[in-house]
Amino acid sequence: MPRRRPKKLDQLLGSQRLQQFADFTEQHQRWQQLLRDCFEKHSLQQLLPQCEVIAVGASALILQVSSAPIAQRLKTDQAGIITYFQTHATPAVTSLEIRIRPGRHVKSTETPPAPVKVEVKESDTVRKLREQAELCEEPLRSQLLALADKYSSP
Repeated sequence: MPRRRPKKLDQLLGSQRLQQFADFTEQHQRWQQLLRDCFEKHSLQQLLPQCEVIAVGASALILQVSSAPIAQRLKTDQAGIITYFQTHATPAVTSLEIRIRPGRHVKSTETPPAPVKVEVKESDTVRKLREQAELCEEPLRSQLLALADKYSSP
C-alpha cells in the first residue's frame, strides 16, 4: 500500500473538522463561564468544581456532576438555573438535564481543607450507646448493648 504524503500545516489547520472542534471548544468555554456566573448569583460556588456543562442544545442545558447529592442540590435550584440560562445563553434553555458521573471532577486551583480529627473517649462512646439502648425497644436495644460491650472490653 503506497504511503500518502503528509499534509501541509495550512491544510491541517484549515480542515472542517478542526474548525468544528475549535468552535465547540469556544462555545464550551462560554457555557462554563455562564455556569460560573449563574452559580455565583445563586450562591452555589462550592459546587462548581463538581459540575461541568456538557452541552446546551435542543433547549436543554446538560450538566455532568460527580455525585447524586450534588445533582439533587442542583435540582432544587433548577428554576433559577434555567431562568439564568434562558436570558444569557444561545439557544434559550427551557429544561435542565443532570448526568451523574462519579469520579469526574473539574480541576480546581483551590486545595480542599484538611479533614478535622475528633478524638472521642471510649468511655463516652460506650456511655452514649448504653443511654441510647435504654431508649430503644428490642431488637435494637440488644444490638446497641452488644456494641457497647464490644467497645468497653480492651
